[in-house]
Amino acid sequence: MHRPYVDVYVSAHESGIQCTFRDKRNYEAADSGRIIGARFKPGAFHTYWRKSLAGLHNKTIELQQVFAEADQAFIEHTLSLQDDAAVGALAELLQAQNPKYDPNIELINRIITAIETERLQTVGEIAEWAGKSERWLQQLFQTYIGIGTKWLLQRIKLLEAAKLIRDCDTPDWADIAYDLGYSSQQHFITDFKRVLGETPVHYKKKLSSQASE
Repeated sequence: MHRPYVDVYVSAHESGIQCTFRDKRNYEAADSGRIIGARFKPGAFHTYWRKSLAGLHNKTIELQQVFAEADQAFIEHTLSLQDDAAVGALAELLQAQNPKYDPNIELINRIITAIETERLQTVGEIAEWAGKSERWLQQLFQTYIGIGTKWLLQRIKLLEAAKLIRDCDTPDWADIAYDLGYSSQQHFITDFKRVLGETPVHYKKKLSSQASE
């Protein structure tokens, strides 16, 4: 499950800008090689993409759509360098656009931290915490991240659920559901299966089976 990040990366196989994925995404590792990348804090990519990020979720776009200098020669040169120098070359590419401080990016990350640490569970609670209207917050997240606050709330819940399942030998499904703010155990199971493709029980069984191999 993805968090609301944007990743810029270069590799011999593929290079690009991966935007936030709303759904589960599987990765297949093959052969050998390196990936040199940079991860933006939630909302920070808007400093480079000066339009709304709405519509970019679940997409990977070409580097040159944002960084004109990032042609094939740049990719090949970066990959020819040692690790530290390659990371430095990518950092120089990002810094060359002179990104400006944006207080909305700081606010977005404070909101995400508050959701995770203060257990905010509704858009209304977020709005009250931030001192903003619900509509203003929804527009902020759509513009800077490309997804809404309801998606973010659900994703944080499910990431926490997956962690609880991994850390507990015998999970109490009802307790997990209610602790995460679900009105019923079935609602929790439905959300979990829709995003991860399997029920919490099957997820736990698969983890246990892998651990015993």
